[in-house]
Amino acid sequence: MAHNPGMSTTDPAQPHRIIVLPFLRAIGQRYIMPDWVAITIRRWIFAWRGLDEAELAHELVHVRQWSENGFVRFIVRYMRESSRAKDIGGDRYRDNRFEVEARAAEDAVRGRSG
Repeated sequence: MAHNPGMSTTDPAQPHRIIVLPFLRAIGQRYIMPDWVAITIRRWIFAWRGLDEAELAHELVHVRQWSENGFVRFIVRYMRESSRAKDIGGDRYRDNRFEVEARAAEDAVRGRSG
């Protein structure tokens, strides 16, 4: 199936925009995490390179999460989830439920389970 770059494959009514800016790589590696590829803010996906289908699926989950929660509520909930994950001995990023859901979508595209 061809991907329409202006629409989400997870929700056709939810538009998104991918912005690829190579100079973001160094900034993200310093301030986000060393192996980052993209960050989603509302419906905008900022990446330092083009995304493969699995990476896009991951980011589109975040587009939906932003839409469902709203701007401030998403930020508060995401940060609370990061704190919760750390408090129970997990990783602030990898064990954050928002990231777990996004990774599941990515894994589904890659054909992995779990």
